[in-house]
Amino acid sequence: MNKLTAVLAIFLITMTTANAAESVSVGDITISNAWSRATIGAKRPGGAFMTIKNKGGANDRLIAAETTAAGKSELHTHTMTDGVMKMRQVMAIDIPAGGMTMLEPGSFHVMMFNLKDGLNEGDMFPLTLSFENAGQATITVHVGKAGGMMSHDHSAKHMEGMKHQEHMKDEDHMKMHKEHMKDPEHKKMHEKHMKQGEGQSQ
Repeated sequence: MNKLTAVLAIFLITMTTANAAESVSVGDITISNAWSRATIGAKRPGGAFMTIKNKGGANDRLIAAETTAAGKSELHTHTMTDGVMKMRQVMAIDIPAGGMTMLEPGSFHVMMFNLKDGLNEGDMFPLTLSFENAGQATITVHVGKAGGMMSHDHSAKHMEGMKHQEHMKDEDHMKMHKEHMKDPEHKKMHEKHMKQGEGQSQ
């Protein structure tokens, strides 16, 4: 009985990690590592984050998002105005040809309003994305801890089972990280998150 329980536990962990690293494709677009933070109740809006890659030779745009978990979904970004971070709606998010776009905290993301239920850690929900050229694709979003900070191209579950050194060997990640760090606003946010992480680990 104990052996059976152990086998089942290993199976569930393996499935969780696989699901967390799920990716879906439509046309030249591939969406992966979709995640969200747990919310406090259903009244507060939720955010969805992910990586979108375009392997084609033409630019594309994310133009809409929809989920059964919320009454309304919008595409949003953050801007820095007079030293204050503000969120605003955008009509589309560019996905460059042969490149990738990160939907992440402090940058582009999907904002979900009028949640049917609060998002709890461990929950999953479908999110349908509409692209100007590629069409529609639906991916499963995995809910992590409230206030959790996912690290670039990996979900929290995936990162727990991956050494930091191996993660930094990912060429796509390193290239993307360098590009992001050229942006003064992103660099400032990154340094702030790093300081917060150091404080929590002490």
